[in-house]
Amino acid sequence: MEGSKETGSHVYVLETGDCGAARLQMQDEIYGASTRQMMLDAGLCAGMRVLDLACGTGIMSHWISQQVGPTGTVVGGDISRDQLAYASAQGSHGEGSRPPEFIEVNAYDTGLPAASFDMVHCRLLLCHLERPADALREIHRLLKPGGVLVCQDLELSTLFSRPASKAYEQSVALGHAMGKMLGVNYDFGTQLHSAVMQAGFVSPTVRFVQPVHMRGLGKDWWHQTFEEVTPVMIRLGLGTQDEISVLLGELKKLALDEQVLLAQARMPAVSAVKAMRVDS
Repeated sequence: MEGSKETGSHVYVLETGDCGAARLQMQDEIYGASTRQMMLDAGLCAGMRVLDLACGTGIMSHWISQQVGPTGTVVGGDISRDQLAYASAQGSHGEGSRPPEFIEVNAYDTGLPAASFDMVHCRLLLCHLERPADALREIHRLLKPGGVLVCQDLELSTLFSRPASKAYEQSVALGHAMGKMLGVNYDFGTQLHSAVMQAGFVSPTVRFVQPVHMRGLGKDWWHQTFEEVTPVMIRLGLGTQDEISVLLGELKKLALDEQVLLAQARMPAVSAVKAMRVDS
């Protein structure tokens, strides 16, 4: 990792493509069931045209393609060519469904036609944007009247361990300091419901998802995530290599200790509708 991936006002400090695939797989194992259920509850079904914005390695895009079937279409959009290359190489779209189309897009200006999707999904996108409100307005433009946004985002401050640990507290503080320096908000999830309504959506449904772990692979998610961003933290002067290495060691110990409860970051989730046109 050479540093943050910045394009316009998009700041993504985590690994992409092959290098980030293991973390994203673990992330989906932690949060994916709730994401899938929310999409189904929001009306995801056969024949829909769906955009998976900030699709990453395509895990959700391929699952969505199975739900919409051969009569539906899925577009996976991302700003990272590494992510798109990895997603395109995966063949798990399922028998009887069309593979997603993966395209390079900017969340602020996708270049896609207005009112062309029945549903747009995005997970952990807005916390990496300097202008999340502009991205939500673009999503609103892309949806057909009556179309649905399903969005989940981050509330980093909610990470904790029991017993409490200085390592967890310090890592969260460093994450927020990095976000402030980069001009993004890793607690954007707390604003998600109001930001969605301000973008013109109606009838929001809100859920909070916060997985906890005593053991298992998922317990290592925050340690692995933090490890990926440490080069950026060091480049920004938030700590030395030795200081960060000590902190990473403590986070790893917590992940391995089955006497310690680790709570992953809470993910506020919102589904909301683009209002139907009202004839004058």
